[in-house]
Amino acid sequence: MPRATVLMLHDYPPVTGGGLALSVRELASLVRDELDVYVLSSRLADHFADDHGCGDAGVPDRDGFRWALAVPRRTVRWFVQADALVTHWTFSFRWLSTLALVLGPLLRKPTACVIHTAPDHSRYNRLRHLPAATRSSLFRLARWALRHCVAVVALSPSHSAALADDGFPITHVLPMPVTPRTAYRRVYELHRRVHGPPTTIGIVGELSVLKGADGIPDLLRSLTPQFAFRIAGRGELAPWIALTAAGLRPEQRKLVRLSDRLDPSRITDFYEEIDCLLILSRTESQCRVALEAMLAGVIILARPIYGLVDLVTDGVTGFLLDPDDPEAIRRRLLEIAGNPPEAQAIRGHALAFAEQAFQESQARWRSFLLDLMGVQPR
Repeated sequence: MPRATVLMLHDYPPVTGGGLALSVRELASLVRDELDVYVLSSRLADHFADDHGCGDAGVPDRDGFRWALAVPRRTVRWFVQADALVTHWTFSFRWLSTLALVLGPLLRKPTACVIHTAPDHSRYNRLRHLPAATRSSLFRLARWALRHCVAVVALSPSHSAALADDGFPITHVLPMPVTPRTAYRRVYELHRRVHGPPTTIGIVGELSVLKGADGIPDLLRSLTPQFAFRIAGRGELAPWIALTAAGLRPEQRKLVRLSDRLDPSRITDFYEEIDCLLILSRTESQCRVALEAMLAGVIILARPIYGLVDLVTDGVTGFLLDPDDPEAIRRRLLEIAGNPPEAQAIRGHALAFAEQAFQESQARWRSFLLDLMGVQPR
């Protein structure tokens, strides 16, 4: 008897597309034993990243599912073959995920939409250049399409609330799993054994206004040389940040290290080099790097926005603060330095939270996907 086929669609590079693309790969891996999973992406390059090492042949990869570039003939063929669609959609209204959102129900394919951003994402992406009336029309189209989906998924309770406030119909809240690999435990144990004060602040991800990177120059000028910075990522603000670092006094400049985006396989090396992770984002649905940092024993300092407040309980699993206030960051780091037992307790609480979150989200997503396909788990 042939196995059921689920087609997952998104508009970001399958390897370098950030948290969304990584999440899709992890979801596909969860059900590879029961389902044939195909993944279509509309592009190989986006957000200043380039998938040089990827082809588009649509052959099984090491994770046991197929992915391919969404060229027209293949897109039509896989749409027809699929028993159900899972479209990973954002408020950028990229063409492939939006097309699947509209056509899936019209073709009578059970369609689930996983929303990876919040409505205010459109204030920072390419939609910000459109007239307000045009943006409102796009939002109406999205609400109409979502009402015809069999499921609409938000990634955290606060993300769900933000979507509901804008009239988007949410049926499920399912945080994405972040797999606690062995390498994370090694880095966690390293941080747990070190009792010195925090000296290195890490920032990782897209260097854009959306991700709050416009605040980095002030942080570099204010917090060095007392603290070192390790910044990894690409984006429209990267040249400005590099220019700021180059213009610092020598004793400050030597403590700032800038690098390109990190391959996911090397992210634990980054967490090993830092003591605290500063999350500057202005909008999130679920912050993958926050969970990674928790697994690695890195203390989180984050802006209190939806998608993060579900993960970071102030003073328990990390700290919530205004990252645009360098003095608030300095005070918090000095408090951490002055209370090593509290820092160790936060690492322990954060690890326990992240591991439990993984177990629960993995089980819930697996059940959701198999139920969508009407398949019994093995």
